[in-house]
Amino acid sequence: MKDRPKLTLVSDNPNLKTYYVPLTNIQVEIYPVKASSPEEAIWKANQGNIGSIIKKVSLEERLTNDVYLNSDIDTTTLFSRQIDDFDLDIKDFDYPIPCN
Repeated sequence: MKDRPKLTLVSDNPNLKTYYVPLTNIQVEIYPVKASSPEEAIWKANQGNIGSIIKKVSLEERLTNDVYLNSDIDTTTLFSRQIDDFDLDIKDFDYPIPCN
């Protein structure tokens, strides 16, 4: 058996183009807020009057549906695209949570 030539990586292939593929990771943290109405709860949260985190939900896209020819992609397009294949991780925090 003769020695076979070693395989080499060809990095200067002129037929290759660069494509840009988005993979989304989103994390949402949920905090308690004591208030007399939903509007007051939103106002208090926006002022920083929240308790300790009670839940964290993370979404990680596994397979993408989109590809772009340019990396200058409108952010509305990036954040409003459909995500079909993803992992969810939900963490609950079970300790007492004082809130303002």
